[in-house]
Amino acid sequence: MISFDSSFLTSYYNAKSGVSGGASGGSGLVLGKTTSPTGKAEAPRTPWGTGSGMMDDKALVKNVLAGHRFINQNAAVSDVIGASADYTKLFTLYQGLNALEGLAQKAQDSTLSDLTLAAVRRRFQTGMGEVQNYVKDTKFDHISLTEGTLTEKLKNEVGVGRTNSVYTGPGIHTGSATSSVKAFEGDVKFSIAVKKIGSATPFNVDIDLADMSGTRSMSNVVGYINSKLKEQGLATKFIVNRTPAVAETQVVNGKTITLSKGVDSYGLKIQGVSYEDLTMSAPTTADAVYVVQTTGDPEKKTVVKDDAGKTKKGEDGKPVTEVGKDVSSQLVKFQADEGDLVADPSSKVGTKFWVEGQEANVALSPNITSVRQTVSGADGSVYVLADVEGDINDQAIKGKQDVALIKYDSAGKVVFTRTLGASDTASGYAMSVSDDGRVALAGSVTGALNISKTETKTYGTGEKATTATLTTNVSTNGVNESLSDSFVTVFDKYGVEEWTQRRGATQEDQATSVAFGDDGAVYVGGKTKSLVPGAASGAAGGYDGYIMGFSKTGDARFSVQTGTANSDTTSQLVVDGDTVYAASIEDGNAVVRSYDVSSNTTTTDGKTTTTWAADVANTRNLGGIGGGNITGFSLIDGKIYLGGSTGNGKLMETTANVTKAYSGGQDAFALSIDADLTNTSDDKLAYYGGAGIEKDAQVKFADDGKAWIAGNTDGEIAGTAVTSTRKGVRDAFLAKLDVENGDVEFQKRYTGQDGVVSPNAIAISKGGSSVLDRMGLPQGAIMQKDLGVDVKGKIEANTRIVSSTAVRTGDQFYMVDPSSGARKTITIDADETLESLSKKIVRGSGYRLKVDIMKMTGEPLSQLNIQPSNKSSKMEFVAGPSGRDALEGLGLAPGIVSADANKVMDAKASNYTKTQKMMGLEFDGSLNLATEANVKSALESLKGVMKNVQKAYNYLKYGDPQETDSKKKGKSSGQAPAYLTNQINNYQAALNRLTGGG
Repeated sequence: MISFDSSFLTSYYNAKSGVSGGASGGSGLVLGKTTSPTGKAEAPRTPWGTGSGMMDDKALVKNVLAGHRFINQNAAVSDVIGASADYTKLFTLYQGLNALEGLAQKAQDSTLSDLTLAAVRRRFQTGMGEVQNYVKDTKFDHISLTEGTLTEKLKNEVGVGRTNSVYTGPGIHTGSATSSVKAFEGDVKFSIAVKKIGSATPFNVDIDLADMSGTRSMSNVVGYINSKLKEQGLATKFIVNRTPAVAETQVVNGKTITLSKGVDSYGLKIQGVSYEDLTMSAPTTADAVYVVQTTGDPEKKTVVKDDAGKTKKGEDGKPVTEVGKDVSSQLVKFQADEGDLVADPSSKVGTKFWVEGQEANVALSPNITSVRQTVSGADGSVYVLADVEGDINDQAIKGKQDVALIKYDSAGKVVFTRTLGASDTASGYAMSVSDDGRVALAGSVTGALNISKTETKTYGTGEKATTATLTTNVSTNGVNESLSDSFVTVFDKYGVEEWTQRRGATQEDQATSVAFGDDGAVYVGGKTKSLVPGAASGAAGGYDGYIMGFSKTGDARFSVQTGTANSDTTSQLVVDGDTVYAASIEDGNAVVRSYDVSSNTTTTDGKTTTTWAADVANTRNLGGIGGGNITGFSLIDGKIYLGGSTGNGKLMETTANVTKAYSGGQDAFALSIDADLTNTSDDKLAYYGGAGIEKDAQVKFADDGKAWIAGNTDGEIAGTAVTSTRKGVRDAFLAKLDVENGDVEFQKRYTGQDGVVSPNAIAISKGGSSVLDRMGLPQGAIMQKDLGVDVKGKIEANTRIVSSTAVRTGDQFYMVDPSSGARKTITIDADETLESLSKKIVRGSGYRLKVDIMKMTGEPLSQLNIQPSNKSSKMEFVAGPSGRDALEGLGLAPGIVSADANKVMDAKASNYTKTQKMMGLEFDGSLNLATEANVKSALESLKGVMKNVQKAYNYLKYGDPQETDSKKKGKSSGQAPAYLTNQINNYQAALNRLTGGG
């Protein structure tokens, strides 16, 4: 008998009847012609499915760690003959992304060695570059992939501040709004000065709770304050701010268990109006001490749980752990005088480990990795210099780590945040605030930091005069992109950047100290491994110390370098007229030098030239510091005061009058010497500590020369109660020490999370404490807007993009016409606002885009809303040059804005198979595995990109709408009608008879 394949005849009748076989397999028959833009219903198996024969993620990771490429077009195969090449191109891309995701998952394994983790990170960055280049260079037949997003509306995710008339204080009371509030007890007096627009004299409203009747509850006190405001005809009012109870829960074996229902909390809210400016004050104040600290055991391992509460396990089957997961940072405020002034402030709602005498405890962002300096302002505020590895107060950073300047009011509420805007890595080591409120930051930067200047030029005269702004790039990178350079940035009192200088040597260097001169000049000290620019000599061995001088406007004046054969650094600076004092650690010794930095003016041929130099006047070696540090340095009434920590008792060993003895191990210290650095007759030295280790003490001197010391200890200190006795636990301490007589006038010891607290920075605020602290209200002006723009002598709202974001002056992005490839460069000027940027975008697009400025939902911020101006308009936003990209800082996603973003392709159109559908991958080219947070972000982002690749596959297979295989089976597949099924069965029966059942 002749063998006959019945499938040929079945397929023939299926085709005549309009029935096609399921492309994905299965027993059912589907109706209709293919809607695939490839013209072929059958599609190859996918690498995210089963049975494709392509490598899985584990094999891919092993492959790329062995040095193989992420993008391997030969490894992506199709099991369907004649299938569109678009499929294999997508599979190639998917496998590259799959390898990246696998590396990110591997980076989460806590059992990896440092060497392996470093290799994973390096290969990840290599893979990112390969994937980006592949997307950029690959052409498809039926789809058009853009690396970024594809949208009808493009909005920037990083907003610019706008007027906010609401001030919300922290919770100060739990229970009910009608019960007595502890914070209102005692002598509570304060004043509110209200300045109305158009009125020269402010309205003064004095509040004394002794004058009100009834219970001092939240409701009654707010009612009393509002009655006083209303008497003056003011629109501002106070509100009771209720925060509903939040239940405390825990996930156990996949089930959520409620541990506590929680309680409602209450605080004060000020509902202001734009035409009334408020200033708060109290009749009696005391000094305050701010401490920035971390709490929690940094070496503690915590088992990682998934969303169901189950233990995550690594590749070795062991539980995945995180180290230091519970470590957090706080800004803590203490009242320096615990007399009757503040009368025992009560614990703020929700604050753990409250300490007697604390007035505020503000949780800092978890993205803050370190704080090395905090300085108080004249208005009772406090500035914090922080390193950040992620978004900080609504600002996105551009690199792995950036430097942030955060200003808090006296109640602990953020006034403004400024980021440096480094494209790679930056660290902040020093900060200084001048008498007029200017702020200088100094530290190190590795990689790109865009430094540009905007100049305004006037052309013509009189009525025909026109002005134009020109922004030019001064520098972007240092001598060696892989080594750190010193930087200094100066802001005015409103936080508007005035200038930035990057002064790098050929080897690594960093700025560790900064100070203002009387004329506004800025002096920077640090350490370097080679000769710094402008220095005549140096590089004696290891690190050398250096000092640089800059004019008020940032012009370099001089550089001087000193050092021994071992490592040295300039730790602290203080300025007195034309004399700069430097406290250094040189070859393990504490050394103080004075420099004459006066100018020298000469006139030659009628031309006057002024030069500056730093000439050493005197030097004094104070002796060995025993591996300690210098953190406090002041000049008061002709005396130099210096403090820090030491590991021996050898400071001023032969000259000092030791007013408080060295206790052994590591102790904190404070000393005073004559400012001429030669007279030793009045040397005073006092140590603070016990039998344990008091290492890395933070010291600041008050105006009377008394030292405030913050640190931690693992032993007993006389006069302090041990808060925990578990071995290895380190308690924090805060003490006030009189160097002159060795008296300890104040000391406090306290604990925290896991019994570990580490103070990192300390500041003294003169008159910074008042009864307002208990109420969660600030001293000074209530800031309704970010100020800083001087318009015709009037300070107005600061809406500059460079102030509210990580974007720097001179950063750029490109706008590219997808059709012609024509490119327009958009440059951010120093005074750029969302309004001016929107006009640039509209003009740069040739009016093919329209831009509105909208309020961000739930935030006192404004954002751009970019849309096509008509149905045919489209424009691609592309990241700017390396180190100068503006899109990331603005929170604008690269990609195409088009009215066709959500267009459904018509399978009936005559050119359907020849038309490319635009699709966006939403691939973030800045992903990296530098930190745990970055790893999590990378995983989340890559999963989204891989889903978008799958969507592109589904479009190639099904057309629009882009169904998944499972949905297609459920919605589009189905049994043929009964008459057709019967007809096919008859054909099959006939065939069986002809072939003998075969």
